[in-house]
Amino acid sequence: MAKEEKTRSKIDEKYKWNLSRMYKDDDEFNLDCDKLDNLIKKINDYKGIITKDAKTLYDYLRLEEQIDVVFTNLYVYANCKNDEDLENKESQRKYNLVLNLLSKYDEVSSFTTPELLKTDYEVIKKYIKENDYLKEYSFDLEEIYRYQPHVLSESEEILVSGLSDLSTRFENNFNIINNTLVDFGYIKDEEGSEVKLTNGNYSKYIKSNDRKVRKAAFEAKGKAYMKFSNLISTDYEAYIKASAMIAKAKKYSSTMDMYLFSDGVTKDVYDNLLKVSNDNLSVLHKYFKMRKDILKLDSLEAYDLSAPLVKNYNKVYKPEDAKELICKALAVYGDEYVNQIKAFFENRNIDFYPNKGKRSGYYQNDSYKDIVVLGNYNDDFNSVSSIAHELGHAMHSYYSKKNNKPHLSEYSILVAEVASLTNEMLLSNYVINNTDDKDLKLHALNNIIEVFSDNFFGTLSLGSVFEKIVHEKAFNGDALSEDGFNDIYGKIVKKHNGSIVNDSIYLKYNWCRIPHFYTPFYYYKYSVGACTACYVAKKIISGDKTFLNKYLNFLKLGSRMLPLDELKTIGFDLNDTKIIEESIKYFNELLDKFMVIYNS
Repeated sequence: MAKEEKTRSKIDEKYKWNLSRMYKDDDEFNLDCDKLDNLIKKINDYKGIITKDAKTLYDYLRLEEQIDVVFTNLYVYANCKNDEDLENKESQRKYNLVLNLLSKYDEVSSFTTPELLKTDYEVIKKYIKENDYLKEYSFDLEEIYRYQPHVLSESEEILVSGLSDLSTRFENNFNIINNTLVDFGYIKDEEGSEVKLTNGNYSKYIKSNDRKVRKAAFEAKGKAYMKFSNLISTDYEAYIKASAMIAKAKKYSSTMDMYLFSDGVTKDVYDNLLKVSNDNLSVLHKYFKMRKDILKLDSLEAYDLSAPLVKNYNKVYKPEDAKELICKALAVYGDEYVNQIKAFFENRNIDFYPNKGKRSGYYQNDSYKDIVVLGNYNDDFNSVSSIAHELGHAMHSYYSKKNNKPHLSEYSILVAEVASLTNEMLLSNYVINNTDDKDLKLHALNNIIEVFSDNFFGTLSLGSVFEKIVHEKAFNGDALSEDGFNDIYGKIVKKHNGSIVNDSIYLKYNWCRIPHFYTPFYYYKYSVGACTACYVAKKIISGDKTFLNKYLNFLKLGSRMLPLDELKTIGFDLNDTKIIEESIKYFNELLDKFMVIYNS
C-alpha cells in the first residue's frame, strides 16, 4: 500500500504550533474583526483636517498605528490557520474576511496620503518641534514625504487600491494551485515502497542517496508543473500586468523602480549584484564540477545538484535534537537569545511536520501577540538548518518588537535574510568545529556551501534575472505567454548551469513553483542576506565581541532607518561591490576546504 502524507489530525500535538495565544477562539477573533472595522470607519473623521494642527496629526497617526496592530494580529493568525491546511474552507473564510477588511481599509484611507502631502513638509517639521509626542513619528513622516512624487489624487488612489487587492487575489490563486491542485503523483523510495510525492516531502527525495529516487522525484515534479504551466502563466501574467499598471499610474520609471524604492535601493545596486553574480559564475561551475567528481558521475544532471556528497549519511535529528544543537551553536549570542530560542521550542511556536494540504516550505510570521514558525521538517540536518534559519527571523522579530513601538517595529525584508542566513552559517560552523566525525564535518560544510550557492547564485542568476526581464516586458506592453515565460527561464537556467549540468525539458518550468515571484523583487534580497551573513558570521566566529554587540543592536533597529543605512551600522555597504566579491571568495575558500577534508 502506498505511503500517503499524514492528515493534520495524525500529527503529534507537541509538534504543532499553538495559535491560541493569538486568538483563543472564534469569538475573540470576530471581536477583533469588528474592532478593526470600527477603527477603519474612524479614518473618515480626519478627512480634510489631518494637518490642521500638531495634535490632530498625532491623533491620526496613532489611529493608523492601532489599525496596523489589530490588522497584523488578525492577518497573521488567519494566514497561519489557512496554511495549516489550504483545503480547509473555514480557514479560507477567515483569511478572505481579513483580506476584505484590508481592501476596505485601502479604499477608506485612500484620501489620507494625498491630503497629508498637500501640506508643505516645513509645516510638518514645525509641528514635530511643537509636539513632543509627534517626534516619535518623525521618521514615518519623512518616509511619507519621500513618496511625494508618486502619490496620486484621492480618486486615483482608490483605483490603485483596487488593483492592489486584485494582486493579492492572484497571489492567493497561486498558493491554492501550488499547494492543493498541483499533484506530483507517486514515486518509489529507497526501499522500493510507493510514496506520495508532495511539496512538503520533495526535499527529502531530491536529496536521496539513490539516484533513481532523485530522478523520479525531479521528473514527477517537472511533469506536474508542465501540466499547470498554462494556468500559472495566466495567473502570473495578470499579476505582473497589474503591478505594471500601478507603477505607471504612480509615475515610476519601471515596475522594478517601484519595488526597489521602498528600501531606498537604486537600479544600480540591483544591477551590480546581477553583474557580480554573472562575472563569477565560474566559481559556481567549480562547485558543480566538484559535485560531479565526488559523486563519480559520467554526467551531472539537474537532479544531482542536491544529492548528498556524503553517501549514506542519514543521521536522524528529531525536533528535540534540533533544539539542543541549535541552542549550542547559537550560544555565542548570549543568554537572552538562547533562552528565547528555547522558549520557542517549549511553547510550541513551531509547526514542524508536513501534513496533507499544508503550505510548502518554511517561514516565520509575527503578530503583536506571538511569533511562529511554519516548517516541513524531515528529521535531517538540512531540516535543522532550516529551523535555525527561521528562528533567525523569529529572533529578529523578537528584538525589533521588544525595542520599538509598533510603527517602528517592522524591519525591511531587505535586511531580514541577514539574521536567518547568519544562523545557518553559525550552525554549520559549530558542527564542523565540534565533531571528529569526518562525514558529519563534510555534511555541515556542504550545508554552508549550499546555503550560499542557493541564496546568492540561485537567486541572482536565476530568479532575479527572470523577474527583471518579465516585469520590463509587462511595463513596456510586450506580449507574455506560457511559452514566453518558459523560454525566458529556460535560457537563464542554461547560462546559470553552464556546460557542466545537462539540460532537461523540465528545467524551464521551474519558475512556476516559486512563490516569491508574487512578492516582486523580493528574491534578490536573499543574495543581500547571503553576502552580509558571510561578513557577519566570519566576524562573530573570529570572537570580535565589539562587532557582536553591534550586530545584536542591528537586530533591534526595527524600521528606525532605511535598510541600507541599517547595514552600514555593522560596516556593510551594499554600494561597494568589493564587499560582495569578498563573499564569493569566502565561498571559493569553502569549496577548497571541503576538498581538503574530503581527501584527508
